[in-house]
Amino acid sequence: MNTAIFAGILTLAFGGLLVPAVSALLRLSKEWLLNLYMLVFLIAGILFLFGFNGGEPLYPNLFTTDTVSLLLTLFVWFTGAVVLVTIYHTLRDVDNLPEILGVFAISLSGAILTIYANNFVSLLVAMELMTIPSYYLVMARLNIITAEAATKYFFNGALATGFFLIGILVIYAITGTLNFSEINKFFTQADGWGILFFALGFIALLSAIGFKMSFAPYHFYAPDVYTGAPASVAAYLAGITKSAVAIPIIRVFFEAFQFQKEDWAILLAILAVVTMTVGNLLALAQQNVARILAYSSVAHAGYILVGFAAAASTLAVTGIVYQAVAYILMKAGAFLIVTLLIYYYGIKTREQLRGFAKVNPFMALIFTVLLLSLAGVPPTAGFIAKVYLFQAAVDAGMAWLAFIGLLNSAFAVAYYLWIIKEMYLEEPQGISKPSDRSFVVPTTAIGLLAVLTVLFGIWVAPIVQASLAFTSLLPF
Repeated sequence: MNTAIFAGILTLAFGGLLVPAVSALLRLSKEWLLNLYMLVFLIAGILFLFGFNGGEPLYPNLFTTDTVSLLLTLFVWFTGAVVLVTIYHTLRDVDNLPEILGVFAISLSGAILTIYANNFVSLLVAMELMTIPSYYLVMARLNIITAEAATKYFFNGALATGFFLIGILVIYAITGTLNFSEINKFFTQADGWGILFFALGFIALLSAIGFKMSFAPYHFYAPDVYTGAPASVAAYLAGITKSAVAIPIIRVFFEAFQFQKEDWAILLAILAVVTMTVGNLLALAQQNVARILAYSSVAHAGYILVGFAAAASTLAVTGIVYQAVAYILMKAGAFLIVTLLIYYYGIKTREQLRGFAKVNPFMALIFTVLLLSLAGVPPTAGFIAKVYLFQAAVDAGMAWLAFIGLLNSAFAVAYYLWIIKEMYLEEPQGISKPSDRSFVVPTTAIGLLAVLTVLFGIWVAPIVQASLAFTSLLPF
């Protein structure tokens, strides 16, 4: 990591700490509160942009700086700013709004820090900085539902951390190092007993990653948390944090554990099939729109697993990176639209969406673009991501996995198109235009995410070039 990036992360973290205090001290209005937070995000964004070409190396044994990390930082930062605006507009009636926005900024700084981790210790610290504040975010509206969601999220997060600690303890006991590249060098010369103990550590780490990424069968908490939390918070948890974790996990599997890729590849392939199928089939059975998106996030975790399973193909890294970028934009954007539907229109189910395109055609169009990207329909980033992931599986000799992935994509199209059909082909039933027109600002911001999903479904060069440069650093 270079100093400019680190300064941007610190800006977000300390901004989250100081802005609530300044707001309380000066008794600022809520409008000025948002302005202060946007100023913090603007300064952080300038530092992140400067980090592409400037800044001295910092903590090289704990964090790295590469093209993919830099690129993902911009997507996480920009999407985080859109989430911040939506949280502000939909939680303005909450008394502790300054603290909620501050905690979000701190958690977002942890998400960006996670992207750069190249050591198990730095990865654990960064993920905890990202995760611990999010427990508070889930309870932004304190009631029985959010309390239940936060409790489930807390205990599953604690369980994931425990598994992670067990895994790195075993690996450190065998190798004497926690740096990803050095672990791979050690295990290439390890004996049978070393590999046996490694398998125990690997299972513990895979379980921890499964909880963080919502792989089946570790996914059971995710739908309840995503639907129990405010939908704007779910946009952050489902859209940003998962993609942030995916990048260091590439380093774990493709760098630290490269020596065993033939053995763990088939395990991840089976896990991918189960995760995709469970997520899509359960999404088909839902009526609540937020719950549909929650289960579809499980399915998308399965698509990312296809890339990890195709470890023998260099195209796999490109597929994972493209899926991470697309997922940030389309999943966060879709959940944010659901936030506006709930807050401004009281819409929660598919039936209540009937004729919505006639009531608010702009919001319906944005939602449609995001849903088509989630379904993998061209020309969207979601489509390009699936092309790379499934092609990587074919190149790795797992054509059967690509075929199952295509079947699951076909299942997914059904429930996405069902939502679109309700909005455009039915007549409105009891939907009235809200008197509060403040939804225009967050809707426009979310519209920018939809534009980016289409833009990177056509203009693939930046993400592909960044991922190829990243791949050249890995020991294929």
